[in-house]
Amino acid sequence: MEFNKMIKMTKDYTQFGIENYILKITGVFNYDKEFLTKIAKSGYEELKFSDDFEKFSKDFFYPDLRNQFFNNSINRHTILVRENLENSIVDLFQYKYKSTTEKSKELQLKIVDSRLDLFDDGFGLFTLNLKVQSDKTDLTKFSDAAFLARNFETYIEHTDYEKWHQYIEKEVLLGSSTRGQSVKVDEYSGSKYKLFMVLDIPELNEKETMKSLLFDIGTLSRIGSAIGSNYDSMDSEYVQQLIKKNTISVFNNWEGLALLDSFTVVGNKILDAPHKKETYSSVYYGIYLYCLFLKYNLFKYNFEIADLDEDRRSNFQDFLAKYYFNYISYNFLPTEIFKKVKTALDIEKELKLLNEKIVAVGQKIQEEQQDRTNKILGIVTVLTSVSSVQPVYDYLIEGQKMLGWSTEIYWITTISIVLVLGAGVGFYVFGKTILKWIKQSKK
Repeated sequence: MEFNKMIKMTKDYTQFGIENYILKITGVFNYDKEFLTKIAKSGYEELKFSDDFEKFSKDFFYPDLRNQFFNNSINRHTILVRENLENSIVDLFQYKYKSTTEKSKELQLKIVDSRLDLFDDGFGLFTLNLKVQSDKTDLTKFSDAAFLARNFETYIEHTDYEKWHQYIEKEVLLGSSTRGQSVKVDEYSGSKYKLFMVLDIPELNEKETMKSLLFDIGTLSRIGSAIGSNYDSMDSEYVQQLIKKNTISVFNNWEGLALLDSFTVVGNKILDAPHKKETYSSVYYGIYLYCLFLKYNLFKYNFEIADLDEDRRSNFQDFLAKYYFNYISYNFLPTEIFKKVKTALDIEKELKLLNEKIVAVGQKIQEEQQDRTNKILGIVTVLTSVSSVQPVYDYLIEGQKMLGWSTEIYWITTISIVLVLGAGVGFYVFGKTILKWIKQSKK
């Protein structure tokens, strides 16, 4: 359907009310041994899925993914959760210059609970489940809340912190930093947290209206911009592109949209029962979290490509074997969600590009090794061309006579030069191996 025609058929949804919603943000952080010692006193507890959920996940997910994200396997990565946070209500606002006439965004949010997923090598993902502190949360308030919550640099009214990310680092991540030149994850985390949003709207009954609202929420545009004609309204060609590539349209009562920075679902009667909330909050969010985990790790390996030595290439292959799965579920809907999120995050493209880089780096390393081998063979050839030790000894004696040095000084100097040259040749050939051994011994 042409987008212009869709606009004409779309109701004015700007005043629709929200019955229920889920708003989560996800970001990355580094953790160390000191962080792990703080966990015991922080209120975080190991996530334990119920027996019913484990039975459900056994029939829903393939074992590899299930054992990492959806059950209580002893081989699962560490998942910590914390509820009823102290000091968990925060006032977020957007800084505005005095010359700006546009109304600034300002909302009070409550952190309902937080989740920490701790993976190998000190790599972690955190999740905050947020609620708007208001008697009634309309579409504009929800969109403003998502806008403020996703930005690292959002201002916060707090005596101890100026920025939103500072509050998260101290109160949620127990002092672990996510920003700064010394923080490795800051190199590939961008400037925004990822959004997971689900809205249950009783008045939302027409698919065309769902699509329009979905784009407003998913792209955090002004509510109504998809059906408007203002300067900041959506371009029809761009919307058609998103419809074709990124939307999930399976049932009549909801629509989904997967983008680079967000995953959004809008519908009617999709959160009106506990088991439905659990499905979106644990199952579908778990799929989204898994995809983000893949994406961030590909970011990390791409960032480290310049130093991608044999160990890192081996680590990358181990990572793929342990965590990368083409198929995750026996059911069609989670499979469809998985495919769309992977497409939105460009996971397959980035994996292909990274593999190509690894092949290129491997070829370069092989060429360097071959060049060193050829030079060593040349040295060996020269040495073996000497028929015996006697001519070398005779040359050394002649050298001593020409220099007029004492025997002791001459031979000490000669032996020292030979040792230095030998060490240089040895380091040239085995230097990387030696440095690798030293680095490992310090760990």
